[in-house]
Amino acid sequence: MIERRPLLGFLWPRSEPGPVDHQAGQERWIRIPPRGPWRLAFLIVSSLAWLSLLPASLISLFVAPSFYAVALIVAVLLPCGALLLRGWAAGTYVSDRGVKVSRVLTTTFIPWDDVTRVRIDAATHGWLGTPIPVRAQSLALDTPEESVSTTITNVDPDLWLRSQAWDASGDRLTLWWRETRG
Repeated sequence: MIERRPLLGFLWPRSEPGPVDHQAGQERWIRIPPRGPWRLAFLIVSSLAWLSLLPASLISLFVAPSFYAVALIVAVLLPCGALLLRGWAAGTYVSDRGVKVSRVLTTTFIPWDDVTRVRIDAATHGWLGTPIPVRAQSLALDTPEESVSTTITNVDPDLWLRSQAWDASGDRLTLWWRETRG
């Protein structure tokens, strides 16, 4: 039997053949919903722009070093790179342990045992993380202490041009809650 693997196949772990037992659990975080085409396009273009500006600015530093150039690079490029990395990581993730809501500046973890209900919350949210108010629906997790809003909204760029993804995201989050609560 011929085994075909990618060129850099040594980077992917091999799965053991055979059935998975009933004790198997989901340890990796799964993003709900997956990144949409608009978010991916924005993140890829922004990453390429940042990766092309960084070497250019470093070359200009070596050619004509000055305090102002260093200050500009530190003040502009490094925070932009940090925000870009958080943009790649932002989203709502689930596993057997609970829900992780990663935003640009904060991350909240809620164990499934603490979630009492998954519901749709109609409220005003910031458009694309900005202070511009937009009336939208979002999925919220009720806990005994508070209600935690997720990053899944019906105006989310992950759901643009994919109308069925809003319902599927709500169904997946509710299913994870039903299947994993203790």
